[in-house]
Amino acid sequence: MTRTRYGFAIFFQSFGLVRKTKRLTDIAFEMHLLQDGEELLGAACWPGSEEIEELSMEYWTIRRLEREQAAISAKVTEAQTTLKQAHEKRVGLLDQSKESGNELFQDREKLFEEIQSLNNSKDEIMFEAQLTKRRHSALRMKAKVLFEEGNESREKIIECQKALEALKIEFEDTKERLGTLDKKIDDKDAELAILQNEIDKKLKGSKDKAQESFSQISQANKDITKYLAELGLRQEEHSRLCRDIGRFLSIYDMRPDCQSACKSHQGLLTQLRILRRSVQWNRSLVDRVTA
Repeated sequence: MTRTRYGFAIFFQSFGLVRKTKRLTDIAFEMHLLQDGEELLGAACWPGSEEIEELSMEYWTIRRLEREQAAISAKVTEAQTTLKQAHEKRVGLLDQSKESGNELFQDREKLFEEIQSLNNSKDEIMFEAQLTKRRHSALRMKAKVLFEEGNESREKIIECQKALEALKIEFEDTKERLGTLDKKIDDKDAELAILQNEIDKKLKGSKDKAQESFSQISQANKDITKYLAELGLRQEEHSRLCRDIGRFLSIYDMRPDCQSACKSHQGLLTQLRILRRSVQWNRSLVDRVTA
């Protein structure tokens, strides 16, 4: 909202044109944009906030998080390398099996492909779950804002509550699907273990090598899953801290130390200033109606 539109809105309100629902919707949308912009600003400008006393905790926490993220990323890379090498070794063993004409190796390769397919499906479902979680958080924020703005938003609040219930059901369905996939993966792993035992009996000379390869693949997959989960938690905290820093810098943008931290991002700072002013004007228009 511009200053001119704000003036027109006040003028039309005097004639009974309130449009409270539109104002509340605009506030929710602009608040979402504002938070995203604050996170971008914080992510870009946090290295320059070291000397700002109010941001000291956030600055040093981000420093620690980035060091931890780098260390975890290195572990992920190492585990991926191990996984690649183990797969290459497995392919080599498979080539040996083809030469010997042993059908058990072909069955084992088929099982590996099935397990890999199940793991890919699991990754897709987990990604969907993350999106559901983000939609749930956004709806909770929307419902909170509408509740704070007054009784006239009851229909919107009810819609949010229904949407939240739907997301809850969707999340439970996702959880059930993950449980089913985990059970299938466990069954396939057990089937693979039995098959491998049969192969080991036929190829005693290659038993140790094969077992080492399969153990490396299994462990590498577990390590990658574990490290990515740890990385996700730190990235989430990193984003929150960046939002806090960006909010402070944009609110106190006239302070010399804040200007110094944001000197290369004045365009983004200007956009945040415009958004924050628009939110304030829209809230002022709502307050004029509810007062």
